[in-house]
Amino acid sequence: MFSSKIKLSLFLCLSMCLGIGILRFSYTALLPSTREAFGWSPSFASLLGSANLLGYLIGAFWAMKLPQNKSMASYIQISAIAGTLSLASCAWGGLPEFWYVIWRIISGISGGLLMILSPSVVAQCCQLQDRFKINFVGFSGIGLGVLMATLFLPYIKQISTQYAWLILFSFATVICIILSLLLKEFKQHFTAQAPIASNEQKLGGIFYCLLVVYSASAFAYVPHSLFWIDYLSHTLQLSPFGINSNWILYGVGSALGAFSAYTLAQKFGNITTLKILYSVYVIAIFVAIFNFSPLFTFISSFLTGLLNPAVVFLTSYSILQIYGSAYKKLWSIATLCFATVQLVGGLSFSFLQSIGANYSQQFILAATVLLIGTIQLFWFTRQEQATPSSQAQ
Repeated sequence: MFSSKIKLSLFLCLSMCLGIGILRFSYTALLPSTREAFGWSPSFASLLGSANLLGYLIGAFWAMKLPQNKSMASYIQISAIAGTLSLASCAWGGLPEFWYVIWRIISGISGGLLMILSPSVVAQCCQLQDRFKINFVGFSGIGLGVLMATLFLPYIKQISTQYAWLILFSFATVICIILSLLLKEFKQHFTAQAPIASNEQKLGGIFYCLLVVYSASAFAYVPHSLFWIDYLSHTLQLSPFGINSNWILYGVGSALGAFSAYTLAQKFGNITTLKILYSVYVIAIFVAIFNFSPLFTFISSFLTGLLNPAVVFLTSYSILQIYGSAYKKLWSIATLCFATVQLVGGLSFSFLQSIGANYSQQFILAATVLLIGTIQLFWFTRQEQATPSSQAQ
């Protein structure tokens, strides 16, 4: 049946796996070997990272403008196909630089569209009582995609960078086929009115609190999402085993992120859980400066991997639960703000590197920005009670 929890969960899981886990994070994981194999300069590699962030911003803005009707199915399919092709485009070296820039932008656009449109499809098709579990399983796909992108790292010398990209392309192709089959069942229901929660509220302070701290996390996450491998390999000069161990921990953490948020939210409610997650997030970024022991980089890798999908899932679900039918618009705004701040953060940290700022200073700046966002969340929700709108159901 089209509305079965399994099919909706699978659809959202695969969309997040492809759009965020693979299209966004595979480049970060494979960057060192790709840069070495293709002879890219550090500045060009950084440019490609910014190109992907720009594409994500474009995709988020585009998705916000799209109507919530049958056309969403076509955009999701096209995004999945274009994103999949972008993986294959990175498999060959020696091509003009603009080739890679264009495809990294396309990859970002695909990720932005999938990030907004796929959860909107689920919100429109699923039963109210099934929302929490379906979103939990679905957003676990982010961690699954990150884990897939890290599986090759211990064997990258044996299989070569080109084959690693082509293997990811093959995985993405299978995901595209499954998404297309599932979308055929959902398409006819896109014009129906989405279920509206009985506790739906007018836009208020809680949304802006979530928006501020979610945007702060976008800025704070940039050093880990773009420069973590470079920090481990060039600044700390870790062995390939040490670098691979950190990335595998990052992937395992990502796979557990949504589950951790789901478990905590069942016990403490959404808002309280977000306070806990963001507080730990600040610590996870800050401990990266303690480079005198591998233990601290392991902790930072695992926790930042875990917390990114955790806060994305729970922020998205909180907006859905509190604001009901306004979800697509508000989640588009949140994703657009996230993408904008992340792009600004990418450019800012690249500038700091160009003027000689070291990675410890960048981690401190990132943790400080997220701390400010977390403090405002605590302050403006200090009177928040355990009501149906703030509890996981």
